[in-house]
Amino acid sequence: MTTMSRIKLASAVLLGVAFCMMLCSCNIASTVAYVTAPNPVTEAQYELKDTSTVIFIDDRRNWVSPVRLRRIIGDTASEGLLKEELVTDVISPRDATAAARQLDRGPHPAGIDRVGELVGAKQVIYVEMVGFSLTQDGMTPEPYAACRVRVIDLNEQKRMFPRVEDSDARLVEVTLPGTKSQGMTDSRQRQKLGELLAIETGKKVAMLFYEHSEAAIGANLLYGER
Repeated sequence: MTTMSRIKLASAVLLGVAFCMMLCSCNIASTVAYVTAPNPVTEAQYELKDTSTVIFIDDRRNWVSPVRLRRIIGDTASEGLLKEELVTDVISPRDATAAARQLDRGPHPAGIDRVGELVGAKQVIYVEMVGFSLTQDGMTPEPYAACRVRVIDLNEQKRMFPRVEDSDARLVEVTLPGTKSQGMTDSRQRQKLGELLAIETGKKVAMLFYEHSEAAIGANLLYGER
């Protein structure tokens, strides 16, 4: 082999090594970027007043069954408000449900303000359930819940959230990704799924009122190659 051939071979080897190092560096950088990218932050939709507050779960159409799941939704949302220190006085949602039952008169449901007054609240977070199901076809788990949320200030006797000019209510929709592999034949599994959906619904209601971050599908993926 001539001297010139040896030089060309050495150059080719060095170039190949440098190229491999560059690829490895890119993969490492991609992996680090994937891991460290922050989740998107969602701002609070409304700042609650720090006054006596009750969450009223209204499910007159009986979307949520059994009834204990409604209690889970209300209790979970109430705990979220207290945990985030949004309000210091939260009245039990069960008291609001009992008050509504007491005030309801046939086809004329109790007014939100009357329910709040009866339990001693100054602020009512009104949660109207408009959907709650574990499956669409009876076999495949597809948990879904939906509710419309409003905040009523009883001192001012008006709705504070959402603003009247914006919309009638804030729609909250909830799903549980990653449950399709689970079966629907086991009653214990259906019970667990219902409880998880109720808990997540309560969390989503509370999260309307404080800043939070949520991991979204693909939210941390900055590069397609690994």
